[in-house]
This record gives sequence, C-alpha cells and structure tokens, in this order.
Amino acid sequence: MLGGGGKRPRGFSEVGDDVAWEPAGKGKLVVKVDMLVEGTDVPKGMTYRQAARKAVAACISDFAAKGVRPSSFMCSIGVRRGTSMAKVREVASGFRDAEREWGARMVGGDTNEAKELVIDCAMFGFARKIVGRSGAKPGDAVVVSGFFGYPPAGLKILTAGAKSKGRLRERAVSSVLRPTPGLAVGVALARSLSSGIDSSDGLARSLHELAKASRVGLEIITLPVGPGVKGFASENGLDWRDLVLAGGEEYCVVGTVPQSHLRAAVRSVGRAGGKLVVIGKVTRSRGVFLKSGAGPRRIPDVGWTHLG
Repeated sequence: MLGGGGKRPRGFSEVGDDVAWEPAGKGKLVVKVDMLVEGTDVPKGMTYRQAARKAVAACISDFAAKGVRPSSFMCSIGVRRGTSMAKVREVASGFRDAEREWGARMVGGDTNEAKELVIDCAMFGFARKIVGRSGAKPGDAVVVSGFFGYPPAGLKILTAGAKSKGRLRERAVSSVLRPTPGLAVGVALARSLSSGIDSSDGLARSLHELAKASRVGLEIITLPVGPGVKGFASENGLDWRDLVLAGGEEYCVVGTVPQSHLRAAVRSVGRAGGKLVVIGKVTRSRGVFLKSGAGPRRIPDVGWTHLG
C-alpha cells in the first residue's frame, strides 16, 4: 500500500519489514504499529482483558523476530457508546498484564467512540542491530522457534465446534486466547540469524516472504507440527498440513542461520527457555518446496485470513 514515495533517507528502513527504524544517536529507534479490531481479531470466548493483551502481544512478536527488546508502548482504543466501565477496566488490566509479562512500559494513548472494540498499539525500542528479511544465503539452515498448528486448531474449537479433548484442547484454546510470543527467545536467537520474520501471518507466508526478500529458495525437509495436531486434524476431517502452513497467529520466529552458527543458536535459544527447530535449508534455486518421497512439492503462498 505504501510502496511508493521514493528512496528512504540513509539509515531509515524500507516499508514492508516487521518493524520500522530510523537513526537515533549511535543506534536506531525501532517502531511497530499494529491494530486489533473486534470483528476480525477477537474470536468467541476472548475477553476484553485478553484482547488488550493480544494487541500488545502482536507488536511484541514483531520485535522478537527482529531481536529487539521494546522499552515502551502506547495504545489508542475505540469502544462502543454505552460500554460499561467494567469492560474498560478489563482493557486496562490487559495492558498491565502485557507490561508485567514483557517488561515494556505503557506511556500513553488515546480514546474514542467506535462501532466495536478497536485497539491500535504503537511500540518503541532502541537497538544497534536489527535482523532483516534479506540476509539468507544458500546453505543456511531454516529454523523456527516453536511448533505450529495450535492457533488454527483453537479457532476451530472456539468458533466451529471442532471436537477435541485433554491437553490438545487446553493448549490450542490457550494459544488463541493468550498468545505468547517468545521475546527472550527472539532476542537470544537474533545473534545467530541471517534473516528473520514473525510468523503471525502463517508459516507458508513467512517462508515465501524470506525467500523473496533474500532472492533465494527454501527446501523444507520437515514441517514443525505440534504434538497432538495430527490427531486433532484426523478427528475433525482436516488436513494437518493446512493447519501448520496456513493457519497463522503462532507468534514464532521464522528465520535462517548460517551452519557455522547453528550450534550456538540452539544453545542460546535453550538458555532462553525455548527450543529451536531446524526445518530445512536455503537453496540457490527460487521457490519454496517441501521435500517428499515423491519428489519436491511446491508450498503455496497461503496465510492467515481474518475471522471476518
């Protein structure tokens, strides 16, 4: 949408990365803006408190993918006329939850009347180095910071009455109502990444964006399917690959790591409380493919579609 406007001044980011940045002293000021709209981003069963936390979590996830720890955020909110003060206090509680969880301070915002709940979050931080999308090189490992499939499964449970039970149901529903981007993991992993992107638009979309930005291909050897997701898909007549590749809202880091840095990356992520999963490698030939016994299969460029 904002692809025009001419060449950016020296030191400014181009439009289109997970965050934007500009020179600030000896480093860079890093900024992210993300909007949550009730009709498209707040599923059945999500409280206003959870929605407010989610609005901040979306920005946190983008900072994590860039290896930057945010310092503060602001939120503008729109609510319906007649919204109770109890609901407004829920929103405030969600912001406080986010402050405590990720260490960024809420420093202001704005309020207005709207037809439904709207929360626009702007987040700020400072960094010397920012992981871009365009640094992947042939031979690099393709990595993710978590497993995929739980949020789309959770949405089907909450909105479509999909069958589930036990640990899978708990984990899937929680991943929707309380998404938890790994900020500490992203900051630790950034030291080793040659490129990185937030996965909230889906694994397939993220892989294609990295490949396009770096002008390389990606050969995926294994899909990072979460435990229990295959069983859930089978029970509900779904394809587990669609849940993993096209679901979205996992809030993981998808990136590439030079082979010489891979062991260090695994150790760093482990010390930060996460698990790094190697899913493939960067190739010279263009395209994103899944390796299979019948030969490589092209992974389509599909991703998250809003609830509306």
